[in-house]
Amino acid sequence: MAETNIAEVYEPLTFRAGVDEMAVELNAFASSGILVPDPQIAAQISGGGRLGEIPYFGPLANNEPNYSTDVSANKSTPEQIAGKLDKFRLALMNNSWSTMDLARALGLKDPLQGIINKVGQWWATVEQTRFIKLLLGILADNVANDSGDMVYDISTDDAAAIADAERISASAVLLAAQTMGDHADALMALAVHSVVATRLRLQNVTSFVSSAADANVQIEMYLGKYRLIVDDSLPAVAGTNRITYTSILFAAGAAARETVPAPVASELKRDPDAGVGGGQDTLFSRRHVLLHPYGFQFTSTTVAGVTPTLAECILEANWDRSVDRKLVGFAFLKTNG
Repeated sequence: MAETNIAEVYEPLTFRAGVDEMAVELNAFASSGILVPDPQIAAQISGGGRLGEIPYFGPLANNEPNYSTDVSANKSTPEQIAGKLDKFRLALMNNSWSTMDLARALGLKDPLQGIINKVGQWWATVEQTRFIKLLLGILADNVANDSGDMVYDISTDDAAAIADAERISASAVLLAAQTMGDHADALMALAVHSVVATRLRLQNVTSFVSSAADANVQIEMYLGKYRLIVDDSLPAVAGTNRITYTSILFAAGAAARETVPAPVASELKRDPDAGVGGGQDTLFSRRHVLLHPYGFQFTSTTVAGVTPTLAECILEANWDRSVDRKLVGFAFLKTNG
């Protein structure tokens, strides 16, 4: 009987390439074009840095123009263009999974092969969850320091029955989009908790279209305009009487996503003594990922370690908006379902 050895199951370069590919394909924010590559960031982190800055210029002031005269003494006063600065921080992450030889010997399927097949999907979920936590930190900063100008909130914690006016609806979504003013048409995706997604489907306002990249892939749309992304990492906060759900609208290219290869992206450790000599294999996977919403500085005011934890990502103190509200490519909506 032929046996499959470890080398046939796990080859480091092929494994890393597969994980990288799946981490993009299975991350709805990356595959939809919300998270996009940024060559400027890539150049900074590829040199070994974990902190960086993105300098850029703001828009020209929307002022009334000068009106020409035939008086030579009347001079034009030049206006200035404001310099802006984003700050970002790389996340250095890893995880490991192990399996005992005895489990492989007694099982109908190889658990190590199963682990290898699912690592890319696991990292996609990690990135998607981390991106949501970053946005929740921005939401906290916005409420605390910018009068909540990116938020439309129709939620309450009343003891009475929830009214339709407190649930998600087309009007609520459009009013959340209106926080971007005349830039609202740039919004193209809506991320919601599964409970909120079910509410939208019950309203019969979602539909499916074929992906431009693959006609066999169906994409769920809301109101024929917004790509629907469903993720239970989005908050469902229980109050005294009700649950408040946070949904997020996105523009294309609202945030950057870059990766830099870890020095040893993955490796397999063999422990022949484990299991009283039965043997154990442990697979390690490491990823260095940069996720950064444009228009903000990650100030690192309250970060204890090398990489911000999820709890630190959501802290208002670690964020500061650096641009006008209209130039930020997302909006928040709070509802009771």
